[in-house]
Amino acid sequence: MEPGIKRPVAIGLGLAVVIVLGIVAFLALTPGDDAPVPPGVTIVKDRGDVDQSVQLTHLGILTSTNYLGHRIYTVTATLKNISDKPIRLIDVKLTFLDYGKKVIHEEGRTAFDLKHTPLAPGAEYRMEISFENPPSNWNYHVPDTQIILVGY
Repeated sequence: MEPGIKRPVAIGLGLAVVIVLGIVAFLALTPGDDAPVPPGVTIVKDRGDVDQSVQLTHLGILTSTNYLGHRIYTVTATLKNISDKPIRLIDVKLTFLDYGKKVIHEEGRTAFDLKHTPLAPGAEYRMEISFENPPSNWNYHVPDTQIILVGY
């Protein structure tokens, strides 16, 4: 250590550098709220247009356990393309309710991703959305599931 710097000052400077680097790494690695949509994908969010594009049926929930013994809940449904265009992206909103039927948590998830082959008109896709840490006062019924975005 240099003769002019005391040990507490050196420790403080070291901690400050570590904290600043941690904050920068957190901000750089945290995904944004809206994932970028590639050019050429038309997004539809209007409730009427979404209802004319995709049909959501056979909604259910499965429970399993991972290798650590934690419960994993999987919301399942069938998505059917009822439009005349191939669908490339579908986002849904899961609304969790408590035992009094009050909304306790809402979460948006991607149900059909751009990495899949586009969903042809009339074709069906089995959606599976897993989550591990449900809200503590959730009523353990299937979350209300609503399609909020369709991309062509």
